[in-house]
Amino acid sequence: MTRAAVALAGVVLILAGGAAGPAHAQTPAEQVARGIRAYQNLDYDSAAVLLAAALAPQDSTLADSDRARGLVYLGASQLYREHRDSASAAFGRLLRLDPRYHIDQLVFPPEVTGLFQQVRLITRAVAVVVPPGSELRAPGDALSIWLYATTIHQVDVAVLRPNGVPLRNLYQGSVGDSLQVRWDGRASDGNPPDSGRYLLQVDSRGSDGRVIRSVALPLDVARRRGDPLPLPAPPAASLFRPEHTPGASGVRALVTGLAAAAAVTLLPAVIAGGSNASADRFLVAGSLGVAGILGSQALRRPLPIPENIAANRALQEAWQRQVDSVRTLNIARRQSVVIGIRAGTSRVVEAP
Repeated sequence: MTRAAVALAGVVLILAGGAAGPAHAQTPAEQVARGIRAYQNLDYDSAAVLLAAALAPQDSTLADSDRARGLVYLGASQLYREHRDSASAAFGRLLRLDPRYHIDQLVFPPEVTGLFQQVRLITRAVAVVVPPGSELRAPGDALSIWLYATTIHQVDVAVLRPNGVPLRNLYQGSVGDSLQVRWDGRASDGNPPDSGRYLLQVDSRGSDGRVIRSVALPLDVARRRGDPLPLPAPPAASLFRPEHTPGASGVRALVTGLAAAAAVTLLPAVIAGGSNASADRFLVAGSLGVAGILGSQALRRPLPIPENIAANRALQEAWQRQVDSVRTLNIARRQSVVIGIRAGTSRVVEAP
């Protein structure tokens, strides 16, 4: 019995033993791990059988990271089994799964990495990466679309309407290792589209110009008017300076005036004499009393502080300018359009 037949019989026994009951059933991830261990033990036949079974195309339970890891070991196993076409096919599946994948040269020898690079050069595939959520508010804002290619080839990038008609053609040309494409969220006529679901589609073309692979990524577009900004709060009262001096007490002037008036009344001989002394002293007393009252009022009146008045006026005018600026900006914001974009999960379609 040949070495391959012995290995295949051993794998059959392993799989049969693993399927003996539900408690021993292996998941595809566990099968990938066993296939990698078989490769590391130089049992390439067992590794190829285990990995091929775990990586069956119809099995969708395997995570992409596990699938990629299994495919690179499957390709290496097939190469060492001298099945070069099968190894190339495994590497091609890996690159279509993840066009950015780079083989670890510290793990795999040159013959494996060399074949992988040869397959990369003839595999035309692109990975599309966009932010999960974006808001386009100002002129110049755009959704960044990054393309990562396996090799240089021609691509078409477009945003499609729900009925498949192009909303905007974004790029037609070659892509190398990577390329950034920007979309300002508008249709070909420059107007923002209605809210709804659109499709970002990237087509990879073969050497004959035919589309050989398409990546479609749904984009949920929401259009709304810009939100107004709040008006600036008025300056705090603590920022204003006092504009007048505090009034002095007029009690002293009042008391002085009234005391003088009383003295004039009680001492007529000192103040006035003659037949009209009585009338004169009352006139003088009244004048002194009025003078005391007027003096007290004058002392109590506050005086303006010009520099503080000017500073307060400048503070108020600065705030008013800010308010006017925000009001003008809000008029523009209410007339502008904000475009929100949410990206979904991409889907790959390979040409038959």
